[in-house]
Amino acid sequence: MKRYLLTLMLATVLSVISSAQTEFMNGYIIKNDGSYTYGQVAYTVKGYTAKECLFRWFDISTQYLFKPEDISAFGFTYGMRYKSVSDGGRRIFMACITDGGLDLLYDGSKMYLDGMGLVMAPLDNGSGSVNAEGKMVSFSGFRDLLEKLPDPEGKFKVPADISLSPEKMAGVIADYNRSRGEEAKIFAIRNPEGIYEEMRNLGAYTSSYGVLAGMNASRYSAEKVTYGHIGFVPEMDFFEVTPMIGLFYNRSLSRKTDLFSLNADLLAFRTNVYMYDEHTDYSGITRSDINISYTGIKIPISLRLTFLDGSFKPFLNAGVYWVANLGRKYTREGEVENSMHVVRPFTDNSISINSSVKGVMGGIGLKKELNPKQCISLELRAEQGGGIYNWGAIKQNTVSFNIIAGIDFL
Repeated sequence: MKRYLLTLMLATVLSVISSAQTEFMNGYIIKNDGSYTYGQVAYTVKGYTAKECLFRWFDISTQYLFKPEDISAFGFTYGMRYKSVSDGGRRIFMACITDGGLDLLYDGSKMYLDGMGLVMAPLDNGSGSVNAEGKMVSFSGFRDLLEKLPDPEGKFKVPADISLSPEKMAGVIADYNRSRGEEAKIFAIRNPEGIYEEMRNLGAYTSSYGVLAGMNASRYSAEKVTYGHIGFVPEMDFFEVTPMIGLFYNRSLSRKTDLFSLNADLLAFRTNVYMYDEHTDYSGITRSDINISYTGIKIPISLRLTFLDGSFKPFLNAGVYWVANLGRKYTREGEVENSMHVVRPFTDNSISINSSVKGVMGGIGLKKELNPKQCISLELRAEQGGGIYNWGAIKQNTVSFNIIAGIDFL
């Protein structure tokens, strides 16, 4: 049964990941013939290389997937541009910081010059030689390479304070293109997030919901009050592990930050526990087979404290939870063997399972933002609540540990 539940859980999570909503921003594609087509491009908040471009004309139009072989570039209005280039025998889209006769490209760690015969010439402190407009140029370091670029009219001068900074290098390459009488464009090295921040300040994007999947490990502890035929409370010295699946809702308590938020979950799991007990006293040997089963519908409500401002955000959770126990069943089948080895079977129906359990919880986790509106998370929770046995005034409690992964719909 656990295997089937785990399979269903994984299939659900994968289907959600594959169907997660894609964000679009106003942008364009540049075809191989140089013509522009304007519309909406799938949003990329971070990253300087891409394997594909997803494009549509407007909100409800058909979406088209372009590979680097299909178009020469794509970009976002007031944002980044990605150019189709050859990188080690494969074609990818790479961020184009400066566009002109000579392009400046950036993969997040290294810059390259492309055009005028130079093919992805790296800008670093290394030495080498390149073909610049049909002439072989040997150089030692990026400054030497820039000083030896073709400059027929002598209008270009390398700045004294030049460094391997994408922002500064973008202006230098733009100046070089202008010195040759060519149009030069400089593009952002990050896509704008201001549209999301502005809308959030107006109250949008403060809520999110999605799916959860993970494992629940529970142990039901209670005092043994008797070894007789009725009222026997079994001792559970292990954790029963079961898969679970559910939904979550998160509401930020601030329009500007995610520092504090309210989190509510709806989780479902199926528990089947078997315990064996054997006890010897003056009356003989009492053996018991105990089976506990129920479907748990758990609703944790917690306050979340989130740290840091990057894409990886650790967080702490603290709150309460309530579990409805559905289809609950407790059975105890036993036998007593006396000193004459006479065995008498018995059935104990004196104990039942409580219809609900409530308690407190705390957790620690890590959230990874995929874009300003979507994220994935991994969390470890510890819970302690009331006991599950409906039998007199016995001392009992439930201890649970959960490992939970989640992904936003929105």
